[in-house]
Amino acid sequence: MLVSEVPGILVAMPALKDTYFEKSVILLCNYDTEGAFGLVMNHPSTTIVKDVLSEEMKENSAFDVPLLVGGPVQPESFWAVHSPDFSVEETSILSPKINLSSAQDIIASLAKGQAVQSYQFGIGYAGWGAGQLDREIQEESWWLGPLDESLLLEMDYKLRWDTTMKNLGFDLLTTTFSQTGMV
Repeated sequence: MLVSEVPGILVAMPALKDTYFEKSVILLCNYDTEGAFGLVMNHPSTTIVKDVLSEEMKENSAFDVPLLVGGPVQPESFWAVHSPDFSVEETSILSPKINLSSAQDIIASLAKGQAVQSYQFGIGYAGWGAGQLDREIQEESWWLGPLDESLLLEMDYKLRWDTTMKNLGFDLLTTTFSQTGMV
């Protein structure tokens, strides 16, 4: 287990084709002997955040952003990954540039006009039981790398997987990938 890589970026290797996690880039928030927890940061849904808010919030352009599908677990959970210029007592500080809060907390502040430099909303998360992610990394289904804050906060969703693969040194046109184990 690479505890030094938390938070980190967990990227789906090409062997995960035709799965829920195909071409996923995950912000890995927790990874220990009990399991792992992360948020898929590059799969926007067709839903815009304002579409799931109350009528009075729908006029606020701060909510004209796509709702990310953070994973298949607890799709009712509603979260925000954001810059550190917003924080409440319940906020988790993941890195110097990335915080994680309940979406409701940041929505209330944005609705009151508080400026937050960067934020993304999502629902659900990806979770692994004890030893499961270790095994999947050994099977080369996932690659765990260092956190790239600018990639997660500033880059277009569609570019995140290809860019992460290139940053890890994989040339997607010439590298041959093969699955060595079963997920």
